[in-house]
Order: sequence, then structure tokens, then C-alpha cells
Amino acid sequence: MRLNRSSISIVVLIIFYFVGVVGVLFGDAKSFLLLTPANLLLTLFILLINDRNINTHWRLFLITALGGLAIEIIGVNTAFPFGHYSYGATLGWKLFQTPFIIGVNWLLLIYATNSIASYANLTAFSKSMLAAVLMVLLDFLIEPVAIAFDFWTWTAKAVPIENYIAWFLISFGMSLFWQRSQFAFKQSIGITIYLLQVLFFGCIFLWA
Repeated sequence: MRLNRSSISIVVLIIFYFVGVVGVLFGDAKSFLLLTPANLLLTLFILLINDRNINTHWRLFLITALGGLAIEIIGVNTAFPFGHYSYGATLGWKLFQTPFIIGVNWLLLIYATNSIASYANLTAFSKSMLAAVLMVLLDFLIEPVAIAFDFWTWTAKAVPIENYIAWFLISFGMSLFWQRSQFAFKQSIGITIYLLQVLFFGCIFLWA
């Protein structure tokens, strides 16, 4: 049986995330987690080579990535809208105390959650609400792992509620931007990215 590009890409993503989980749980966790930026860039590359819409909708990708980075820069330096937090060394090079790669992460997660939401027979508004809920649910899973492994830390002992509110509102706004553009998501890739993120952070959370 001959595999198409999409199938091969999904297999590659599964292998890389599986190796990452095994490396973190049974190897040198710190060394493997320092590869997080490279893993996100690989995921972005796989997404771009599989999505033909990039030729006509590249502005959506760029605005989302730069918008995510800008929001995080504001957040780190002003505590608005997420609360008081700071990034550690795990996510790599920084601009104004904010890792460059965080913009890519926003793009990947917005694409992934909206790929799932686009399956539903709903209005653009409702799909955007669903995507925002999926973003917040994933953040609940990410936060404990991120704090434990120096992705970022909070000044408060617990993650502030405004963080989740901000994640929802920002995700909703970005999602509505995508949904109203009538973008045709490469759903298989987007859904795979979301599920692998859930499995990656879920396995580490349960193990740790």
C-alpha cells in the first residue's frame, strides 16, 4: 500500500512525539525538552507542506504567529492579560523576554483546534467558541508540565484564573478570524497535532 504525503507526515509526527515522551520520561528530560523549539518547527513544516491553502492564505498564518508572539510579549512585560509570569530557558531564544517560538505554538494550536471545530455543522461564531474551549482545556493540561520543566513560571502559587479567561478570549478572536475567512483546514494534520499535544502533556503529567 502506497502512503500519501499526509499519511507519511502523520506517521513522522507520531514518531517524533513518541520519542519525545519516552525521552522525557525515561531519559534526560532536560535535554529532550530543550528540543521543544525544534519539534515545534518540524510540526510547522509538516503542516505547511501539507496545506495547499498556504499559497493564498499565508497572511492568516503570519498574522496568527506574529499576533500570538505580540500578545505574549505584552503579557510577560505588563502582566496583562494573563497575569504575572516569566519564561524559562526551555523554549529557546527570546525577544523582550519572550521566546520567538511561542508565536509558532499559537499558530499550531489555533490551526489544530479549529481543524476539530470545522467538523461541526455550526456557525463560524459557534465553531470559534468550540475551538476556544479546546484551547483552554489543553492549557489546563499544559500548565503543570510547563511549570515543572521551566517552560514558564507564575509569580502566584497557582495559575491565575485570568490566564484561562485570556486564553479563551484570545483564542476565540483568532478562531473567528480563521473561521470567517472560510479557510479549508487540512483536518487530518490539525487533529493529529492536537491529539499528540494532549498525549504528550497528558503522559508527562500522569507520570510526573
